[in-house]
Amino acid sequence: MKYLGVDYYPEQWGLQLADEDLDNIVELGANLIRIGDFAWDRFEPEEGKYDFSFFDEFIEKAKKRDLKIMMCVPTATMPSWLYEKYPQIMNENEYGYRQPYGARRGYCVNSDVYLEKGIALAKAMAQHYKNEKSIVAWQVDNEIGHEGSDMCYCPECHRKFIEYLQGRYADISDLNARWGTSFWTQTYSSFKQIPLPRPSFTPHNPSLRLEWERFRSHSNTNFIKALVGAIKSVDETLVVTHDFEGGTINKHFSPFEVAKCLDFVSYNNYPVWGGQKAPMSESDLAFSVDFARGFKREKIWVTESIMGQQGHNDIGYAPKPDEAKKWALQSLDHGVETVIFFRYRGFIKGAEQFCFGILDSDNEKRRKYYETQAFMKEAREREIEYPKADVCIVYDYDSKSSMAIQRQSDVFSYEGECQKLYKQLYKRHINCDIIDSSVDFSSYKTVILPYMIIMDEQFKARLKKYVNDGGTVVMTARCGWKDKDNNLIFGERLPAGLSDLTGCVIEEHETLLSGQSSPCLYNRKEGHGLVFEELLTLKGAQQLVSWKDNPYGKYSAAAVNCYGKGRCFYLGSSFDEETLTALFNEILRQ
Repeated sequence: MKYLGVDYYPEQWGLQLADEDLDNIVELGANLIRIGDFAWDRFEPEEGKYDFSFFDEFIEKAKKRDLKIMMCVPTATMPSWLYEKYPQIMNENEYGYRQPYGARRGYCVNSDVYLEKGIALAKAMAQHYKNEKSIVAWQVDNEIGHEGSDMCYCPECHRKFIEYLQGRYADISDLNARWGTSFWTQTYSSFKQIPLPRPSFTPHNPSLRLEWERFRSHSNTNFIKALVGAIKSVDETLVVTHDFEGGTINKHFSPFEVAKCLDFVSYNNYPVWGGQKAPMSESDLAFSVDFARGFKREKIWVTESIMGQQGHNDIGYAPKPDEAKKWALQSLDHGVETVIFFRYRGFIKGAEQFCFGILDSDNEKRRKYYETQAFMKEAREREIEYPKADVCIVYDYDSKSSMAIQRQSDVFSYEGECQKLYKQLYKRHINCDIIDSSVDFSSYKTVILPYMIIMDEQFKARLKKYVNDGGTVVMTARCGWKDKDNNLIFGERLPAGLSDLTGCVIEEHETLLSGQSSPCLYNRKEGHGLVFEELLTLKGAQQLVSWKDNPYGKYSAAAVNCYGKGRCFYLGSSFDEETLTALFNEILRQ
């Protein structure tokens, strides 16, 4: 292990408990504390007037106990003076409602004022602490995009969205042609006429909505990149990360893009949250950690590992004895080299009173304290290896966004379908990398493409070369249906430009809704197709699964095609687990 630690908030307790707390933290077996996460008003009590004395004194106490520090730049919450003077910095939702002051993550990432103040804070902190050897890592912001903050519809966002579009299209005529704005009389004569895709009676143009999703990713990425750049401008050698939350796969940004500016990736590991009756499955937990590990394809830190019951208003499930320890140990098998528990002690005031920690409000060492101690003792000597994987799942932000814009079925979930495919590997104890679509996948034996509805010609060429050279690819339903502008491809049988690889074409298709399934047969055993029902006509491929009932019984539901030295599997539905398991037995047979 690299570090074992706890999240600690000295600004919430003052220094009167610091000595006792730090002694107890050392007794736990920790060698690191993470601080500063929500303390902007301590560092900058008035605009432009910085005061580091409180944290200086606390850090000295930590250093006497040989504790290392992870220092956080606290831009996720703003001081009251900042809102009072610059109320225009606040996020605006799709209905025109500006966030009020008093909660967290209320700012707009495109606010020039907020970014200016955040950069100034980051530089001031880095300048003050650049020679502090006990600080081994820096974190910028907190859980970008959490609680819906990755979206904003304020005038500043609209202005910058227009600028973004102007940089992506030759002129307004080019945009009109590519978006098909002749539909519903939407032809624009100026970029300024383009609206934000707020809720309306009917859906907005899918091309507009995809560009809006790209712009949101661009905006959130640039915000984190600017804060990292501020620290690096003081000292390039300072090590900087950001803590991504669980559920990042559903956010309106690509975490793979955000991670490019980071020295390493951090992840907050909460298998259960307030209001939930039960934690996520072991497989889904492993998926979430592997997803975060894939952002840079390097070892990661868990900066918040659950120990106590969590929630703001609704609370719900509490980790059972040794369950939080088990979750932390499981993360080590997926490339986590540092575990920091949230939090040393739950706070008795404020919005997170019910976010419990290692110690509760009674301030007594009880079961959770000794469970944490036992984990640290067990984990301390573990050598963390980066998991070697022969299989990868490919994440594509454009395709994920397109499937959210028009998900076609009320039961479709991009995350859920990825987890379903991942589970087939997890239960066989097969390591899996989750990679971005831009990454070279030629070294993997098997590549899985979940719902990659947008696929450019360059990617198709890479895919065909990979299979021709001996690789195995698994394509799900809806792969290769659309172009980069989120439009269906004209004049080609689906999957467009891929039928030579798949050895089959889609004759017709149907969407299955909540409570619906379609019977299918695999080796004479009945199963069920779910979510999508694509009727495949074979053009050289071998049938694996057929649809059962008339009039669709003559069509295939899944097929495999030999292409060069490799194989391409095409799954025309999201199958029940038993059928999918049988398919993966064939897919993984080398």
